[in-house]
Amino acid sequence: MTRTTTRRLVVPISAVAAAVALASAAPAPAAQHESAMSSMPSDSQSHAARSAQDRVSDAVSLVQQMKQDPGLAAVLERARGIFIIPHYGKGGFIVGGEGGGGVVLAKNESGWSSPAFYSMGGGSIGAQAGGEGGAIAMILMTQKAVDRFANANRSWSLNGNAGLTVVNWSGRTQANTSKGDVILWSNTSGVYGGLTASVTHISPDTKMDQEYYQRTVTSAQILAGNINSPSADTLRNALASRVASSR
Repeated sequence: MTRTTTRRLVVPISAVAAAVALASAAPAPAAQHESAMSSMPSDSQSHAARSAQDRVSDAVSLVQQMKQDPGLAAVLERARGIFIIPHYGKGGFIVGGEGGGGVVLAKNESGWSSPAFYSMGGGSIGAQAGGEGGAIAMILMTQKAVDRFANANRSWSLNGNAGLTVVNWSGRTQANTSKGDVILWSNTSGVYGGLTASVTHISPDTKMDQEYYQRTVTSAQILAGNINSPSADTLRNALASRVASSR
């Protein structure tokens, strides 16, 4: 009788355990790539966030310039809010990009709010500006003016139909500034005392608000002081500071 011998392959248990551990530790390449990609902001998101912060930084420089005028600094202390448009172009406002809008801040019991972003459909600065570019600030002297921005559910225009009294700022004639809902200021020489502005289609820039605060917010929440960002501290501090004299 022929006997058949069966040979068994014996693998040490330690070797099996090591192989299983190694396989478990290695991440799936596709999953690892997907996770990394999902955590990276898109180019469009990064650009929007930078544009928002650039606009805030430009607003800081403009406020510091305004505070060098002691009379204007006193007006800012009484203001209930401000609409800062850092850039307008030759012969009118730039539409699109950074120059297509501005930031609005309101003064509450706890101080100045963080900025709410607004876009504009267009506008003009009047012939007296001589076609030069520069910056414009609309100082909101009444709660009525602040509420016009905070409670707007659709676009509106700052013109004769807005229900707001607009007064031009002039270092030479400041007597009438107490009568306006909005005091209009520009840093362009030659504009003082003769600036006329009509800003059309003002509306909250919800996309820029979301990119700046990294969540969905409303202009009313921001201007009420319910939403804050440390990135806006420099602008809030610039508005709150006192400047006793000009350079």
